[in-house]
Amino acid sequence: MTQYESLKDYLNFNRKDEILQKVNDYIQADSNAKGNCCLKDITIVNVRCVPEIEPNAMVFMDVCAEVYNKIKNNVSSAYYNISFSGNVLTGFSGLNLIFSAEISERELKEDIPAMFGLPDISRDSLEKESEKIHRVLCYRIKKNPEHKYWFPVIDIKEKYNLNMWTAILEEGILGQIHFKSSTADIYDIRNMNKCFTDEHIPANSILLNSDYYKGNGNRHDDIIVATHELIHWNQHKLYFFISQLLEDDKKPMNCTSKPITLDDSMSLKERAYWYAEWQANELAIRVAMPKHLVEMAIEEYNNDESLNNPSDIPFSGMYYQNMIYKLSWDFNVLEGTVKERLRQLGYDYADGTFVTVDDCSYQPFTFPQGTLKEDETFVIDRDNYERLLRDDKDFAELIESKICVYTGHVVCINSPKYIDYSICSKQLRYSLSEYALGHADECCLIFTSYTSYDTYKQIPLMWNSYLCCDIISNDKALRFKAEENMKVSEYRARHIERIRNDEEMYGKILKAGKDEFSEIFTFIMDKEYVDEESDKVAAFS
Repeated sequence: MTQYESLKDYLNFNRKDEILQKVNDYIQADSNAKGNCCLKDITIVNVRCVPEIEPNAMVFMDVCAEVYNKIKNNVSSAYYNISFSGNVLTGFSGLNLIFSAEISERELKEDIPAMFGLPDISRDSLEKESEKIHRVLCYRIKKNPEHKYWFPVIDIKEKYNLNMWTAILEEGILGQIHFKSSTADIYDIRNMNKCFTDEHIPANSILLNSDYYKGNGNRHDDIIVATHELIHWNQHKLYFFISQLLEDDKKPMNCTSKPITLDDSMSLKERAYWYAEWQANELAIRVAMPKHLVEMAIEEYNNDESLNNPSDIPFSGMYYQNMIYKLSWDFNVLEGTVKERLRQLGYDYADGTFVTVDDCSYQPFTFPQGTLKEDETFVIDRDNYERLLRDDKDFAELIESKICVYTGHVVCINSPKYIDYSICSKQLRYSLSEYALGHADECCLIFTSYTSYDTYKQIPLMWNSYLCCDIISNDKALRFKAEENMKVSEYRARHIERIRNDEEMYGKILKAGKDEFSEIFTFIMDKEYVDEESDKVAAFS
């Protein structure tokens, strides 16, 4: 049963009198006060909590105080910042007051993650924080030279005396971390057919769902899930301890394949849980594949011709797909994980590799690096394609006018230069031409991904395909923006002008009474109607 909504509520209910007394003692010890004023009452407005030496934490509070002035014999309101340290596990009893000072109302600021002891990690600081966490976790661990890029999950587990098992977990839960002792149905890693039912597991135990990991062909990544749980262990202990204060029975932290949607209806605790999982999700892939190692592996691939298929055209779609395939072995993760990590680091060419849409795989394609922003893609599934046909008039016009066609994975300019046409089961099929596979930026529409908004430092609510590859968030969708597709817009304008010119010529032919092919041809050539602009259109087609 829930007891308190936040640490602010807990302290207001349990430690308010103690805090008030210690603040007054602090004020009276100030030579400037000389016993002239004291606080009659306080209301805690904001709380921020940061870890000290476990299990202690430093708490910074903003309070609204009723201040009694003995000289003026009146009571007024003022805001104070108060800082103290204490043992989280004992509920901050016997807290040690460190500092107290009056502040202005404009200095008040609610920070939900900090209220629950979560670290200050924003989207802009993810790479920096992940490099720091990677250094800490891997400190003094000697890597196997044959696996120099692997994230050493097992070595880290042994270094910090953690426990890790495969276990029977609920469907959709990829992994768990238990900060306190519990029981679980676990497997002996040496014999996955032997399950120990209701087995005692000590604190700091990581469990990986056996359903996802004991068979071949699963689409989940145990390295990333294990790293996700290590992030919780390294960054979120204080959050868990605070959560224990607020609830009678705190559940373990879960790495889930089901995306959590952040919305305004969430309670403070629910929002804090979302932030904790967002941080673990976003940091996991970055810690397992830190930027400096990814860059090193890419340079190694580009410089070693023996790693490349001689038939590959340098920097073609297949060249990049083979690179991602190699990096998946280098880092011991799935190809999709590598692809997503490269997109995070600005290697947008990864968008054209390992393209599987609606259970159908397509040839890799490429384009100049820097074409796409991180939230942009050429690839669109049928659900998003059909939704845009219904909801976006500009997009629908491109399709209905046959200016563009859908190949099943991209939307491309409908021209023999870019599209190969075929008949299958009496239906016209479209696929990218050899030229288009190397020049997607010339002919394919760019789509922008978007999701539900959130209110904390503009963190985008995005699902991670390496964790949620079987379940697509209902909030995940693609937008078509004409301003991001100027080449297609220019082609459309030229196409419309061409139609208008053709209609104008047709009117002149009718007016001149020409109806034989030879007469029409001579009439057109005499008028020299194939002007420079028409030549441009023909060349562009």
